Amino acid sequence: MRTWMGIALAGAASLAAAPAFAQSDVAAPKTAPIAAPDNGGEVVPDVAPGDEIAISCGPLENRGDNSDVRVVLTISAMPDETQPGYKKVLATDEQLGKYGVRVRVPDVPGLENHTVNLSVYVVKADSKQACDGGHLKVVSRGVPDFRHTAKPARVS
Repeated sequence: MRTWMGIALAGAASLAAAPAFAQSDVAAPKTAPIAAPDNGGEVVPDVAPGDEIAISCGPLENRGDNSDVRVVLTISAMPDETQPGYKKVLATDEQLGKYGVRVRVPDVPGLENHTVNLSVYVVKADSKQACDGGHLKVVSRGVPDFRHTAKPARVS
């Protein structure tokens, strides 16, 4: 009797723990470290032109109804990157929310393969505030090449 009770308890425990073992790992976003994290460096997420990003900071949360919000991407000088010919890009496709702003990464020629610093400016009639949105690495969005999947025309 005790043996059957032990088997029943072990079976119930393994069934109760089954959902925990069935979970799979979530894929981490692609990132490019600016410096080693153990040296106090920052991990920079990869984004492509057209990707939507969200930014939240104090000046955005405390803005008034008549505030003007601007998100600027400034090219960061990284040693392995060439300059695109401009220093800053204004993100124009923005959606203001209660606690932040959503913008699309601009599709500007030469922005790919550059690290940018996000700056958010909140301008009111009597004051202006700014906050730092961190760094992003803009990568090129790979355009799929469908030529290898196209079937050749039949020759009779």
